[in-house]
Amino acid sequence: MTVNPATLVAAPVGNAAERFVPTGTFQGTLEEFDYVEEEWFARGEADGHPYATSLTVRRPRDPSRFSGIVIVEPVHAASAAPIWIYTSRYQMRSGHGWVAACSQKSVLDGFVKPANPERYADLEIWSAASLAESSGIESLRLPSDPAGIQARLDQMRRINVLSTPILAQVGAALATGAGPFGALAVGHVMLAGHSQTGAMVTDYVLNGHDSARLPNGAPVYHGFFPSGAPSVCFGPRDVPLVQVLSDGDIASHKGPMREGRGYRRDDSDDPNDRYRLYELAGVAHMGTRYPPYNDAAMWQLDPTGTAGHIPQGAVMNSLPHSELFHMGLEHLVQWVANGDIPPRADRIATGQDGHFAKDEWGNTRGGVRSAQLDVPRLRYTSTPGVDEGGEPTFGVVGFEEPLSPAALQALYSDHADYVMRFNRRLDELIEAGWFLAEDAAAMRTEAENAAVP
Repeated sequence: MTVNPATLVAAPVGNAAERFVPTGTFQGTLEEFDYVEEEWFARGEADGHPYATSLTVRRPRDPSRFSGIVIVEPVHAASAAPIWIYTSRYQMRSGHGWVAACSQKSVLDGFVKPANPERYADLEIWSAASLAESSGIESLRLPSDPAGIQARLDQMRRINVLSTPILAQVGAALATGAGPFGALAVGHVMLAGHSQTGAMVTDYVLNGHDSARLPNGAPVYHGFFPSGAPSVCFGPRDVPLVQVLSDGDIASHKGPMREGRGYRRDDSDDPNDRYRLYELAGVAHMGTRYPPYNDAAMWQLDPTGTAGHIPQGAVMNSLPHSELFHMGLEHLVQWVANGDIPPRADRIATGQDGHFAKDEWGNTRGGVRSAQLDVPRLRYTSTPGVDEGGEPTFGVVGFEEPLSPAALQALYSDHADYVMRFNRRLDELIEAGWFLAEDAAAMRTEAENAAVP
């Protein structure tokens, strides 16, 4: 079915205080990378229902810096843009364009329109489902069990039934050079999401990708990056898909697709089934390396209770969550744009009880590694605890604690030995494609400053 592209119209300029901007603190600033931020309105008709909604666009000010890549991210049910939070520095230094598409009615009605009722008075997305539980704090409270989380996602799908066709029409407009990238050469448009929006990307792959096509028969999106929401085992499709799952997403082996790790499948380079699964060892669902997310007090005061119980004195997990997302997204971009085949990763190792296997220091074995795990000075957890049956809870955030002085002395002859081994392992990971060289300096500084005897 040929997609009718959305009509994209530049919104009144105004200022950031007058318009909706997806929430969340990201790395780097627009000024640092000389990026501009704009709001556009997308209008069209989806499944017989007219709609009008908002897009937040960020792109290089200098057209010569534009890479030709546009990353489209649906705005999360909590009004955030987690892919941008985690990969903003990578995207801006690479010159990619980014579009946060408000394709969900629950977001439009719960966050966008209340931000400026006059500005957004004529924006509307149809739904036959009730919005009674889709706005406000209660809508953001996630159940702690995987089955409950799945039920909440299913409820949101019913409310946001037009999300997939809206994403198709917005993507088609961007792919044909309309709107904010009209004066630029758009080469490839990709769809990415994390957590609840990872589920939206999954829905698009299943229900929109094959049927929504450009006039020449080409797909609207040239690649997919669904992270943090393993609800299916992906089948073949004609564009690359890189699935990134954190240790905390899948530590529990109960609930849909987690029992028996049912989302897992073999990687493939087949032209009609290009697929990679990257399971990030030790990393929680949300990155807590950088402010404000590295502050345990912030999570303790969170009115949604999203993270579960955060003990007093907890130190948040500082593994390079964002940098590993950089790596995964860069592999997708290069696979799509240049045909560069990405490396294949081991899966996280499991024991006979179905739980993830740990090494002698208490860190997860297997999966996509980081130098901090392989040259350890800390024990990292990816979940806030276990339930009454001893099952790991959903790992929204995780913690870390130092190895004992005796353990460190057994591992390293002195501080210089630790730094040498850390840097050597980091170089190996970069060479193998598991870490980007552009992100290495901060890791080396961390090692230099580490309290290792």
